[in-house]
Amino acid sequence: MVRTGDAIENPVTGQRLTFLETGADSGGESFRAEGAFPPGGFAGVEHIHPHQDEHFEVLAGQAAFSVEGVKRVLGAGQRIEVPAGTRHTFGNAGDDEMRVVFEFRPAPESTQRFYELYFGFAQEGRVNSKALPDLLDIALVWPLVSHHAVLAKPPAWVQNGLFRILSPIARALGRRLPSCEVASHPS
Repeated sequence: MVRTGDAIENPVTGQRLTFLETGADSGGESFRAEGAFPPGGFAGVEHIHPHQDEHFEVLAGQAAFSVEGVKRVLGAGQRIEVPAGTRHTFGNAGDDEMRVVFEFRPAPESTQRFYELYFGFAQEGRVNSKALPDLLDIALVWPLVSHHAVLAKPPAWVQNGLFRILSPIARALGRRLPSCEVASHPS
């Protein structure tokens, strides 16, 4: 399990994520991380955090946000709030590295676990070009991460039903949780 100061990398999205504060550090109140994205790097497909508000602050470069289908490019020093239940995604809109700090409130364990699992899938080559694992792998981790994030479509109730059905199939076929390699540890 990662801890504050650790960094993990997603070879598909190009994202390097450094954990600044985990939910365990804050008693479940907040989770903070810094994401560094090379040109063309992105955060993944459009998604929703059903129970958490998310706050972003751009530290460097140009960040292209899509929030409820409205696109907006922010530069260093600019911020954006994404309330719980809002579909969104973001990526690097510039020619230089883009760095952004994001914070979730509240911060259950599923928040940190989400990044470890999805980066692990990417590190193991178990995702497509949009950084999505296949349906059986999503079903395998769904109970561990769906409190943190769901896909923007289809509706969450459809996803919950589908992945509840597919989860035992994934286990019966021998699917396993990925292992996420930590790129660096705090000194």
